[in-house]
Amino acid sequence: MLRFFRSSNPVVIVVILLIGGLTWIQALSGYWTPYPDKCSAFLFLKLDSWLANMYGLGAWCGLVLMLLTAMLLIYVNNRLQLIDKISYLPALCYVLLVGGILELHRLNPAVITAMLLIAGFVLLVDSFKTERLSYNFFTVSALISTATFFYQYIYMYMLVVWISILFWRPGYWREWVFSILGFALPVFLAFSWFFLMDDDYARIGVFFNEIFSIGRVIPSLSIPTMVFSAASMVMVIITFGHLMRYIRSRKVIVRNGYYILFLFAFVTIALAIIIPDTIPFVWYLLAFPMSFVLSNYLATVKSVRWGTIVLMVLFVGVAIVQIVRS
Repeated sequence: MLRFFRSSNPVVIVVILLIGGLTWIQALSGYWTPYPDKCSAFLFLKLDSWLANMYGLGAWCGLVLMLLTAMLLIYVNNRLQLIDKISYLPALCYVLLVGGILELHRLNPAVITAMLLIAGFVLLVDSFKTERLSYNFFTVSALISTATFFYQYIYMYMLVVWISILFWRPGYWREWVFSILGFALPVFLAFSWFFLMDDDYARIGVFFNEIFSIGRVIPSLSIPTMVFSAASMVMVIITFGHLMRYIRSRKVIVRNGYYILFLFAFVTIALAIIIPDTIPFVWYLLAFPMSFVLSNYLATVKSVRWGTIVLMVLFVGVAIVQIVRS
């Protein structure tokens, strides 16, 4: 099985899409795991209100966006070569990691945010390819700011941008300015929209309080969710050592890409600890770096047997979650 998913045969993509659809079968059939989503910002609330009266469409939209995110990971790998060869394993790992958390199987702000942050990640790593002044920091910051309008607290990922400028850039002060201006632009446009369309200063205040407030509601998660997420993180920790040995021999741009992934994961975990009500939807964001850690192990481990065991644990875990909750 591992040999099949390691191959660059386009049929693998079709199989991954089918697996993704099967993991959402309960949501598509009308089953919803109860969970109060308290982290939606105004753009997502607008989108959700349009779909509220269309039964089942939310689950289908969520599935399509999740699969598009998985396909985006294939593009990320081909663009940045985080794994030596063309590989569909990041998409497979992402589909399985998300598929094992039934609370995620709906249209929610995190899946939209994940796509924006992954696009920002590509631009951020691309900025390391030149020693000249990079304007990518403006675009990356604008994407983070826009993502904040879908999912609260995403502005915390500006830390990834600023740490990247501090440690891996030549020290151009204008790049710091670009990052601030990029983040401010969507906020300014939103302020202008409220002012021109509503002229309601109270609503503007509610809007900014909604985005930048901090909630501490501890969610009640199902036992299958907690077991699957804990087991997945244990596997990532185990395979992390293999990744660290792997990147030592890689190009600087690839090493920097993985370092940004580690920063991304650190901020995501900190976000979940500081603001518990982001759980479990923040898993969409954490599954991004976790997918590359796992897929790197699956793609490069010499022992096919051990790689197959890791892959089978993911498959069996997803299957058990589906059976227990059915």
